[in-house]
Amino acid sequence: MSRQRVILAWNNEYCRHCFGCIAMCVRGALTLDHEHAALSYDIRKCIRCGSCLRACPTGALHTEPMEPVSNQ
Repeated sequence: MSRQRVILAWNNEYCRHCFGCIAMCVRGALTLDHEHAALSYDIRKCIRCGSCLRACPTGALHTEPMEPVSNQ
């Protein structure tokens, strides 16, 4: 049996750079890349709780499927 995993993605055209998603991330998986003035995402810290998705006023954040992982 396999389950589908997701990864966080965002659309820069919709992002207003309010950084509410960063403030709501309970694990620090989203941070500001000061050099590029953009979001930085650390998949290893993300627990996929959805707080960042709910915090985004424009819907710029979304999830995308990753390769299936086998449950054994």
